[in-house]
Amino acid sequence: MIFHDFGMATASLVGSLETKLAAVRNAGFSQVMISAADVVAHPGGTAAGVRAVRASGLEVTGLEALRDFEGLEGQLRDYKVDVARTMLEICADLGGRLLLVEASASKHASADPAVIARDLGKLAVMAVPLAIRIGYKGLPWSRTARDFRQGADLVMRADAPNLGVVVDAFDVLASGVPLEDLDILDPDQTFLVQISDYMWQEIRSAEEQIATATHFRVFPGEGAHSDALAQFVSRLDTIGYCGNYSFDVYNDDYLQMPPEAVSARARRAAVWLAETVLRRALPVPNLRP
Repeated sequence: MIFHDFGMATASLVGSLETKLAAVRNAGFSQVMISAADVVAHPGGTAAGVRAVRASGLEVTGLEALRDFEGLEGQLRDYKVDVARTMLEICADLGGRLLLVEASASKHASADPAVIARDLGKLAVMAVPLAIRIGYKGLPWSRTARDFRQGADLVMRADAPNLGVVVDAFDVLASGVPLEDLDILDPDQTFLVQISDYMWQEIRSAEEQIATATHFRVFPGEGAHSDALAQFVSRLDTIGYCGNYSFDVYNDDYLQMPPEAVSARARRAAVWLAETVLRRALPVPNLRP
């Protein structure tokens, strides 16, 4: 296996859930980020999807993603709470210990930090009986938290031990967030780091950033920002982050390629990050060709 703290996402691959899990495992990874859609859309039903994940032998990095949850009122808030409850139950059934929550982009969401912190705190309380942590991820196009800095502030306001921040390298690089701002992070409240790159030198509009984020990401070492990405990971290492890294690479081209080929690209990225950036010794003989 490659290092225990590296994994990739099923959303980066095409095929059945079993095919995706096998590709991740055979590439040498020990963990996988599960897209909820991959589980509930299993031809045998949700229970069969859960069994497939548990039978894979892979650790579940987390379940993604609960969207547009916080900052709502009335019936819409009740609806989202019910959705969150279902996703927490699926996460627990999978043996996962992290539910990824993306900051709301809903036009109906309040931007009041007190309201957002209230809702994140409620979600964290809901997750406690299931021993699940809530990872809150800012989005550049969000109304509630546009990056990890705002996300960390809201997490601090909510003040729940099982509520933390998720940092996405793509969002940091594409938005031009200074890497020294990573120093504000509490490594104990940083629950996950997602890693990917992109091919163009700069993002020229908000629309292009959304399109690139959802359709044209590439693996570390393949894109135009390897130096910045290396500095990003090194900075996290310096502040004491020792949690998981997930390759969340959404690329339409990769969805037309065999999952084994895409997983091999992820493996090369893990080797590059581990050996070149983090200076770790990889158990190369255990990697499968």
